[in-house]
Amino acid sequence: MVLLGADCVEITRVRVDGGETVLWVQTPDAQRVLCGACGVRARSKGRREVRLRDAPGRDGGVCEVRWRKRIWWCPNAGCETRTWTEECELAAPRRVLTCRAEQWAAARLEAVEGSVASTARRLGVAWATVWSAVAAWACQVVGDPGRVGPVARLGLDETVMRSASRLARRRYVSAAVDAATGQVIDIFDGRNAADLHRWLEQQPAGWLAAIEVVCCDPHEGYRSGITRARRDTHLSDSVKIAADAFGIVRLANQALDGARRRVHNETTGHRGRKRDPLYHARKLLLTGAERLDAAGWDKMLAALDAADPTDEIRECWVAKEHVRDIFRADDPLDAQQHLNEAIAWCEHPSAPPELATLARTLRRWHTEIATAVRTRTSNARTEAANARIKDVKRSARGFRNLRNYRLRILLAAGRQPCQTQPVTPIRTRRPSLVA
Repeated sequence: MVLLGADCVEITRVRVDGGETVLWVQTPDAQRVLCGACGVRARSKGRREVRLRDAPGRDGGVCEVRWRKRIWWCPNAGCETRTWTEECELAAPRRVLTCRAEQWAAARLEAVEGSVASTARRLGVAWATVWSAVAAWACQVVGDPGRVGPVARLGLDETVMRSASRLARRRYVSAAVDAATGQVIDIFDGRNAADLHRWLEQQPAGWLAAIEVVCCDPHEGYRSGITRARRDTHLSDSVKIAADAFGIVRLANQALDGARRRVHNETTGHRGRKRDPLYHARKLLLTGAERLDAAGWDKMLAALDAADPTDEIRECWVAKEHVRDIFRADDPLDAQQHLNEAIAWCEHPSAPPELATLARTLRRWHTEIATAVRTRTSNARTEAANARIKDVKRSARGFRNLRNYRLRILLAAGRQPCQTQPVTPIRTRRPSLVA
């Protein structure tokens, strides 16, 4: 029956009970069935009814399938196989869901359209019933040898799997992403150097040898893990580490925001309020200079003139723009010059204290920043994959089991991203009036 995703059964009866459709199906009478062990022609012992849950129809209604399965027995007294039930592509043995329902549930979780619990409620079965089917499907996707190809640029970033509580510490997981395509390669526990080194040791030697650049936030755990892996694994010694531009600029923005809060508290004695000039212009201070219009410039400068008596916020704003100029430069030599200017500006004796931490980070990650500019490598697609990971986490209201979390993430973002189809114009262009 095509409606059930299987052509080996026929519908014998239909009943609609309270908005739920019940179908009675059975296989046609077989002409000749042989015992799989001895080859003797089997005999029928009748049928027994097995209840299955099918995928919802177009109207969203739940469908129950009652399959009258035939029972066979072998008349050969010396055969070890005595009785068995027939099998069909309608459903796998000892399953509550039809094959079509299992595929529907896996596709729903892959598209992050709901959680396992909501899918189970939709089908009218238990949570474990849905997850056992989806986990088997996800293991096939994860274990596909062709899922992950050679990766030249590897992106690393961490996300919070479990927030801190009174009884447990915050738990991080790291995502290894193809920085060129955004495909999530794998998820591993932790974000320290030992965690990354342990994961790299488990990867194939040929796959590690193809990596050329590893991009990450300015986090020492990732850098130390890559440095150790160059020595202890098949990771090539020529692998470069690139500091993500977003992470570096974020540190500059944090320094500017910290200086704004400190100066505001020192001058007013309270936190920012709606009518305070600095609080009103807080987002303009973080906006790129090239994106400010005339009204934005006037508003920001008026706030600084009114509430920045020591010009500390101005100095942090200039430092932030120096850091942004590093990654906006097209020539690596120009980027190197902007980097040196940013460090010199932050290390000036009269610089605000917030810039001292930024200067130390820029010096410590000097080589990695230059590599990011030279190779044009960033974690933009890695951050997009992290957004997908957070969607998975939000859909289930959080996870406690790392294995289930990993399977859900790889099911949703572990395949190669689909290519967008080119847009076909539906209207022809009007002919030009100019000859």
